[in-house]
Parts: sequence; structure tokens; C-alpha cells
Amino acid sequence: MVRWQRFRGSKVAAAATALSALVAMMGQLQAAEAWPAAVKARYALKYNGIGVGHIDFTSKTSGQTYTMASSGEVSLLFGAIKWVGTSNVSGTIENGSVAPKSYAFDWHKNTKGGTIKMGFAGKKAVDVAVEPPAGVHPDTVPLTDQHKKDVVDPLSAIMTLTRADAANPCERRVAVFDGKQRFNIVLSYKRQTRIPAPQSGGASSLGVVCRAMYEPIAGYRGDANAKAYAANRDAEIVLRRVAGTNLLIPHSVTIPTSWGTGTMVIDHVDVTSATAGQFALTE
Repeated sequence: MVRWQRFRGSKVAAAATALSALVAMMGQLQAAEAWPAAVKARYALKYNGIGVGHIDFTSKTSGQTYTMASSGEVSLLFGAIKWVGTSNVSGTIENGSVAPKSYAFDWHKNTKGGTIKMGFAGKKAVDVAVEPPAGVHPDTVPLTDQHKKDVVDPLSAIMTLTRADAANPCERRVAVFDGKQRFNIVLSYKRQTRIPAPQSGGASSLGVVCRAMYEPIAGYRGDANAKAYAANRDAEIVLRRVAGTNLLIPHSVTIPTSWGTGTMVIDHVDVTSATAGQFALTE
């Protein structure tokens, strides 16, 4: 029971936000097509092997614009703790890189809730509105205006991370501002793994395992929890290639912690690609 109680509101919200961001990892295509035209996906969430929720994700690109959205639900302790969240972003694609224009995140935990809204101008976060306002504690690392420059929102960050050489998709670092914290998402190559054939049919495939790290910069509390998150070297993302394309999609995300292991595993993904047409992957 003590371990379950560690899922206070801020921890559940932070974990779900991270998963919402991570689920947006819908890979890169060849140079002529940086991202798929459309993606619709669902991932199952588990805690210590027990189903606790799901995350849905959609993205669209058209010309030099993109939109992305995610929604998630988490239920713990037989429904005693319920968390739901949604996030949306729209922006432009400039010189092969994403440039967000507006971002919104809404969450509810039982009877409590909150919102984050941001505008962007030249990759600088502007018009930041956080409700309820972020608390300031003696151990809070100060957040300055400088920390809001040359950043992207969590969803656009993942889009940036996945634009890499198809032979080495893991070596990525990107600056993120989520309205409260400035941090880096850092991926590094770990190994390869064999992904079993899905139950729906087909062959097994070779996946690339990336180590995923959270690197706090400012706006966070410098307490034991933050140090533990930053020191975690065991979080992994498994990317799988779609045969005949340069497209990589996330097969699973694993986040071990001192109180248990959270996982996100592909349930169903539909992709519309200019180079590979329409295809679906189902576990």
C-alpha cells in the first residue's frame, strides 16, 4: 500500500505526460517524406504487468503544417485514483524541423484538474498560462526567460527526436519546455532485440532499443525524486521498422522505478504514408 500511495497527483500527471509525449514517436520516413501524412494509434498502459489504462494518438501533416493530439486514461487502486489528460499542438515544418505555434495540455485527477497553454514565436515559449500556478519551493531550481528560448513542447519534441538517420535513430537530444519545467530528452543506442510476430499475423522483426533519459534543467524541485528520475538509466524505447520503408514506430516503452515498472505497448497503429501507402500494425 505504501508503494501505491507514492502515486500522488504530481507523479501520476508527470508519468502520464511523459507517456503522452513518448507515444507520439511515430518515426521518420525517407528524405522526401519527413513524417507520415497521418497516424492513428492506441497503446496499452500497464503497471507491474497489470493493465491500468491506454493512450490514443493522432497526427497529421499537410504541406508545411502539422497537428498532433494525444489523450490518455489511467486508473489505479481499482478506480480509487483516476487520471485523464489530453494534449494538442499545431505548428509548421521549417527547413525540415518542426516549429510549434500553439500547445495545450489539460488534465484531471479525481476532483482536481489543471491546464497548460503556450504560444511559440521562433521556438521561444510565449504567453505561458498554467492553472493552477506551479508552486515554488525552497529547492525549486529557478526558471528564467532564457530557459524558454530554443525549445519545443513535449509532442513536437518527440517529432524532432524521430527525425534522424534511419540507421541510427537513437542518438538524439532535444530541449523541451512543458510550461513548468525546462528539460532535455536524451536517447542513446542500447542494443537490438527480436520482436515476436503479432497475433494478427506476419513475421517477427528486428527492433532497435534506445535508452531514454530525462535531463532536468530548470523549474523542477531538486529533491530525491528528481535526482532518482535523472539518474534512471533503465528506461527504454523499442522502435520497429516497417518493411520496405524507412519508417520506424515505437513498439513499446518501459520505465522502471523504485516502486514498480510502467510499460506502454502497441495495441494498434494505422499509418498513411506517401511512400508506403496505408498500412496497419496490430498486436
